[in-house]
Amino acid sequence: MHTEFVNVTTENLTDEHLCCIIRSKKSHPGIEAKRRWLSNRLKEGHVFRKLQAKVTVFIEYAPLETAWVPITGDNYYYIYCLWVLGPYKGKGYGRSLLEYSLADAREKGRSGICMLGAKKQRS
Repeated sequence: MHTEFVNVTTENLTDEHLCCIIRSKKSHPGIEAKRRWLSNRLKEGHVFRKLQAKVTVFIEYAPLETAWVPITGDNYYYIYCLWVLGPYKGKGYGRSLLEYSLADAREKGRSGICMLGAKKQRS
């Protein structure tokens, strides 16, 4: 299992592969739009942690107070997305990313983490 993860920061945002958006080899305007959006959200405590590779293995979460979701609460992290795609499934990457977010929540004094999902997304 490849275990080197990286958090996207304002310093490395332009260099990191954004595995959550438009998986195309061609340039797409959505990629730069996501970078601009992330640039502002990272300052609010948004976390984008990914496998250090050009693959879809990542978690994205933020303080619930700044999250763009119809959930109210105090002192929680909200998980926007936890995604492990293709041959990386079943190798512990999702668990590792989730455990990282839980440890981050504990370290920062958060009450926990939450997310919103659909019944078909349970897997």
